[in-house]
Amino acid sequence: MQLKNLISVSLIIFQRSEACLHDHVRAPHLWEVQEALRKRDVPASVKTAIHNVRVFDGFAIGKPQTVIIDGEYITDSDENVEQTIDGANRILIPGLIDAHSHVQSVEGLENMTSYGVTTIFNMACPTYDLCNSLKSNPGLATLFASMLPALAPSGGNAKLNPVPAELRLSPGEDPKFLVDYSFSNGSNYFKIVGAADGPTQDQQNEIVEYTHSLEHFVVAHAPSFAPYTRAVSARVDVLQHIPDDGLLPLSLIKSIKDFGLAATPTVEIFRRAYTIQPEIGQFLRGNNTANASYEHVIENVKQLHAAGIPILAGTDSVGNTVPIVYFPYGESLHQEMANFVDFGMTPLEALRAATIVPATVHRLNDRGTIKPGMRADLILLNSNPLVNITNTRDIARVWAGGVEYPNVAKQTTG
Repeated sequence: MQLKNLISVSLIIFQRSEACLHDHVRAPHLWEVQEALRKRDVPASVKTAIHNVRVFDGFAIGKPQTVIIDGEYITDSDENVEQTIDGANRILIPGLIDAHSHVQSVEGLENMTSYGVTTIFNMACPTYDLCNSLKSNPGLATLFASMLPALAPSGGNAKLNPVPAELRLSPGEDPKFLVDYSFSNGSNYFKIVGAADGPTQDQQNEIVEYTHSLEHFVVAHAPSFAPYTRAVSARVDVLQHIPDDGLLPLSLIKSIKDFGLAATPTVEIFRRAYTIQPEIGQFLRGNNTANASYEHVIENVKQLHAAGIPILAGTDSVGNTVPIVYFPYGESLHQEMANFVDFGMTPLEALRAATIVPATVHRLNDRGTIKPGMRADLILLNSNPLVNITNTRDIARVWAGGVEYPNVAKQTTG
């Protein structure tokens, strides 16, 4: 196949395919998303001063102060304030970041925002236009997306990812056209879907080198030992998932550290699959469970943490997109932070893993902390999360880009 011709026609092929994550998944139509966005009643953004609030600065919770919201951002100017709020000595933290999710609808954005998740890294798109329509909407979580992944032509991943056969990467094929195509159609980063049948090590190396030359970053789907090892060798920026089919050797952990890589282990999907929702494991892996265990997940995450490797909170949540595998948006990120604490992190480290750490790793310079000039993605909490990480669920109010979200989630337990 002529690669130049493929690039010119593939957008039509991809968008007309209406491909979905699996035969059981119903991807919404673009018109449904557009209609849902049109019907939203978005409160007006007003310059707001939140008085008597204790701010989490990324390291500690400070003394009571005033935080001022002006449009989408935080300001230090108190002129022309239109609304004042008494924080009543509550705690203000940055909006949370889910570093690995699968949101495909306005309802998904609303669910995320209600739990204070104001930034989402979406790992798959049913169509480019749909994902682009979800990216930036007033008063809702911001969505960043990887559009077209590098994916081998066969195997289970080919069924779980919305990529037509014409756009899968065959052995020996130059992968640069996929990278160009993905970024020309709105990708914020590039994703490799690693599996036994590919992409090959040489292809992954080329993808990382070329993407870096374009000043973008690369993530890699790597839920088992072999693709995880290849992703590390390729020096992808962020490793997605964690192997459950064996323990990571110290030499590999040292390479992750030396290469400056980060990890989004998505513990919560493993916890659910191994403890409360076995249908998740069956859906993702079928009967291919040799050597797999939740104990491997726990120990591997502990080793990454002990080595000082940046760990990001991400969930792999799909909401009710897959009817047989319900995996809630928003709530699951709070549980992911609790998982981290169960594995040995302090509440401070867990909260950083959902705020400033993913913002830094993903090169988002306008969020992850609370100070003038930063995006006004904020959560007002009734309880101190540094005392108990589950207090992140005790939400009083949420702002997304300076707009207060009217229907915050009530406190729940995991």
